Amino acid sequence: MQKKKTAKPAAKARLKKKAPPAEKKQSSFKRLLFGEEKPDLTELESGSTTILDILSPATIDTKSRDYILVDGVYHAYLYIAGYGYTTAVGSCWLAPLVEAGEGVNLIFTCKRQSKEKILSKIAQTTMVNRSRMRDVGDTRQDYEELDSAISSGLYLKDAMNRQGEDFYYMHTLIEVMADDAETLEQRVTAVEKLCVSIDMIARRCDYKNEQAFLSALPLLALDADVERKSRRNALTSGVAAAFPFASYELSDRNGVFLGLNLYNRSPVFLDPYDDYKYTNGNCWIGGSSGAGKTFTLQCLGGRLRQQGRRVIFIVPKKGHEFRPLCELLGGLYLKMSPSSKDCPNIMAIRRKSLDTYSGLRDLAVRDDSVLADKISRLIIWYSLQKRDLSDEDKNHLDSSLVECYRRYGITFDNDSVLDEDGAFRKMPVIADWYNVLQENVETKHLAVVLARYVTGSASAMGARNDIDLDNKYIVLDTSGMPDDLLLPGIFWATDIANDLIMDAGSDLSALIADELWSLVGANSNPLAAGFVQEMVKTIRGLGGIAVTSTQGMQDLFGLDGGKYGKGILDSSRIKLVMQMEEQEARLIQGVLNLSEDEVRQITRFRRGEGLLCIGYNHVPIAFHATQKEYDAITTSPTDLRVRRRGGAE
Repeated sequence: MQKKKTAKPAAKARLKKKAPPAEKKQSSFKRLLFGEEKPDLTELESGSTTILDILSPATIDTKSRDYILVDGVYHAYLYIAGYGYTTAVGSCWLAPLVEAGEGVNLIFTCKRQSKEKILSKIAQTTMVNRSRMRDVGDTRQDYEELDSAISSGLYLKDAMNRQGEDFYYMHTLIEVMADDAETLEQRVTAVEKLCVSIDMIARRCDYKNEQAFLSALPLLALDADVERKSRRNALTSGVAAAFPFASYELSDRNGVFLGLNLYNRSPVFLDPYDDYKYTNGNCWIGGSSGAGKTFTLQCLGGRLRQQGRRVIFIVPKKGHEFRPLCELLGGLYLKMSPSSKDCPNIMAIRRKSLDTYSGLRDLAVRDDSVLADKISRLIIWYSLQKRDLSDEDKNHLDSSLVECYRRYGITFDNDSVLDEDGAFRKMPVIADWYNVLQENVETKHLAVVLARYVTGSASAMGARNDIDLDNKYIVLDTSGMPDDLLLPGIFWATDIANDLIMDAGSDLSALIADELWSLVGANSNPLAAGFVQEMVKTIRGLGGIAVTSTQGMQDLFGLDGGKYGKGILDSSRIKLVMQMEEQEARLIQGVLNLSEDEVRQITRFRRGEGLLCIGYNHVPIAFHATQKEYDAITTSPTDLRVRRRGGAE
C-alpha cells in the first residue's frame, strides 16, 4: 500500500501566487466603491468626507418616466436627434444651448472614426444610391432624398480626400435640473422651444433618464440606445465650429455689479478702471426718455463710491432725483441756480499746478500758469452768454481778468496763488471782474453780461460762497437754471468738476455727466464743446473715467456736423444703448456697427435694459438694484404714494 505524498507547509506557501500590493489596493478600492465590502464608518461618523461622498449620490429615484430624482434634485434629459441638426452651421452654433441659463447643462461627445473605413462605406452607399436613383422617377417623393444623399456623400469624400478633414460621430445631450417637478417641466419646455428657434430637434429621454444620467457622467460611456438615436456625422470644420466652451459672461474681478446678462442670466461685473482689459474706461449711455438712464447712472455712481472712488455728478435736468441717494451716501448736493447760495465761486483757482502727470510719474513739476488756464476757461464761460464776441472783446476780457487777479496778489507765477501758510489766497468774485470792466469806457458794454450776477436776480450765484468741496460724492444740480443761463450754468459746474478731477492725483475718480448734449450739441458753441471733449480725453490719462449720457442723438451730432459728439463717443470704449426709437437707433447703428437684429432689439428693450457694447462684443443686459438703492432712486409716482401712505399710517 502506497503512502500519499503531502507537500510540506513551506512548499505550499511557495505554490500560492502572491498578488502585488498595487492589485490588492485596487481590488480593495473596487470592493469599497461598488459595495462588495462594507466601508469602515469610523471616518464617516467623525464628519470627514470620503470618496463615496463625492462620487456616489445618497438617494436615486428612477420611478418616473419624465425625470430621475438624485439627492432631492430633479434631473431630466433631452438629446438632439441625429436628423435634428441643420445641414450648414455657423461659428459657435452650440452657443445658444451653452448659454441656455440656470439649471441647463450641455453634454457634447465626439468620436473620431477611421478615415479608410468611412470612405469605403461612403463610396459603397453612394454607389447604391445612384443605382436606386436610376429606377426612381423624378416625380417620386424619394427622388430628392436620394439626390441629396448622393450630394452629401460626394461632399464628404471631397472634404476628407482633398481638404484633409476627419470624420466624427457627435452626440449632444441636454441636462435640465430643478428643485421641483413644476420648475423642471417649465425649463424642459423652454429648452425645446430654444432648440426649435435654432433649427434643432430635441427629444426627451422618456423612460431613459437613468441611462442618460449615466451617459452624462464624465466617463465617455454613452448608453447604446441613446447613442444610436443621437448620432450625427460631422467633419472637423463642423465640430470645430460648435466650440461649446464659448461664453457670453462678463465678470471683471474688481468690477461693479450692473445687472444680469439677458443671454444666460449670468451676473455682469464691469471694472472700467482695468486698463489692461479696456483701452479706456470712459462710458457713454444713450436712450430715449424713460428708458432708465438716470436710474442706471445713479446705481453706477453709488456702487463706484462704495468701492472708494470719488464720484462727481453734473446734472442739467431733474437734479432733485439725485438728491435722496446723495444724502443716503453722505454726499454733497449743490443746487446751482439764481435763487441758491450753493454755487461755488467760478473765479476761484483750485489747482496749485497744471502738471498732474508729474505726481503720477515722479517727474519734475512744470510751472505752467494756473492763472492763464483759468482765464481761458472764464472767457469760454462768458462767450456762452454773449455769442458775438469779437477778437477785440476777447482781448479786453483777458486784460480785465489779469487786472482783477492782480488786485488780489495773484499773477502768472503759480506760487502767488498760495499764501504764507501754503493755503489758497482769497479769490476774486464776479463782482470784482464787473468793477474792473466798469472802470474802462471801452469795456463798459462787456460788463452788462455780468451785471445779472452782481446786482440782478442771479446775484446769489456771484456771491462769495465758501463751500468745502472735499466730499467724495458731489452732485452739481443745474436744473434750476433759467433757459438762457442753462448752458453757462452747466459749463460752470463742468469747470468745477474738472478742477476736482484733475487735482485728484492717484485717487481713482469718476465724472458722471447727464444729458451731455447740452454742452456739445446744437445749442452749444465750439469753444465749450472742445473743452468738454478734451476733458473727457484727459480724465482717462489720469486713471479716472468719464461717464456721459444723452437723450437726443440728433442734438448730440448737431454741432459742426457731429464733430464733438462723435469725438466723445470715440473716446468712450464702453457704450450702453438703452431703448430708443427706430430713427434714433438707425442714427447710432453706423457709429457702433450694430446689426439689424441689434437695432430691432434696441427698439424693443423694456425699461432698465440695454445693449452693452465694448468694441465688437455686444451683450444685452438688464440692470438690477437692491431694495435700498431702489427706494432712494425711484421716481415712480405709485411707489412714492405707497411710501407716503405707509408713513402716514
